[in-house]
Amino acid sequence: MAKKDFMSLMKEKTVDVRPSLLSAEENIKSQLVVFDELRNLIPPLTDDELAQLEQNILKHGVKDPLTIWETTQAKAGLGTSESPAFVLVDGHNRYQIVRKHGRDFRINLVHFDSLAEVKDYMIDYQLGRRNLTAEQASYLRGMRYNQQKTRRGSNLRADAPAVNIAEVLASEYGVSSRTIRRDGEFASTLEQLDPELKRDVLAGKLSKTAAQKLANQSSLANTPAETSSLSAESKNDKSARRIEALEGQIRKLTEKSLDTQNCLKLIQKANELLGLLSAK
Repeated sequence: MAKKDFMSLMKEKTVDVRPSLLSAEENIKSQLVVFDELRNLIPPLTDDELAQLEQNILKHGVKDPLTIWETTQAKAGLGTSESPAFVLVDGHNRYQIVRKHGRDFRINLVHFDSLAEVKDYMIDYQLGRRNLTAEQASYLRGMRYNQQKTRRGSNLRADAPAVNIAEVLASEYGVSSRTIRRDGEFASTLEQLDPELKRDVLAGKLSKTAAQKLANQSSLANTPAETSSLSAESKNDKSARRIEALEGQIRKLTEKSLDTQNCLKLIQKANELLGLLSAK
């Protein structure tokens, strides 16, 4: 029998291996789990930023792989099974877009010992990769501070040395320990708000002072009547803020060149504004 040359052997190996690797990756993609608590750690994109990202993906595809935590059902808090679990860590906005349009993407598998480690990684990654607003940076540092306090409190032994978490994080992020403590209070305030209000604060549509006021009102609403009144007031406030935001977005759009994309966005926002005004 004639001896096969090297290229023929390599071709056979490639044909044999590629389907198994491809099927493994596709199997992982089909099992992706998205945790709201991880997605909410990512400062929200503005409408314009999200639209630009979608346009880029449709034109050029997804350039960077999505980061996936390869773990077990038990470690991910999905049950007691040691079966594999795959949790989305980085790329939530890209994943939303590719699912909407049925586009393909690459993945990068990473390993952590716990969900708490994943959160720390995400917070540090976000603080280092984007031009964050002051509110977004404050929220992320505060989340890290609050998580570290909770984790240390639950694992503290009688002989454990005292550690000032605020000072440790202050040194890490280049701010004062007092700032870290205020960040923790701010993060706790945001966690008391509903997701839409929280996004408004992080997007700069609602001030820290207003967020604190809403959180205080929510904590004081002890009776059903008070809760109902606060809910109605909060709903009216949110509607008024949304109307104001839409008016500003429409003005900006009319100042741009009205190409097809901007016209579609203008119609969409005008219809939303019309619906809110009609409901008042």
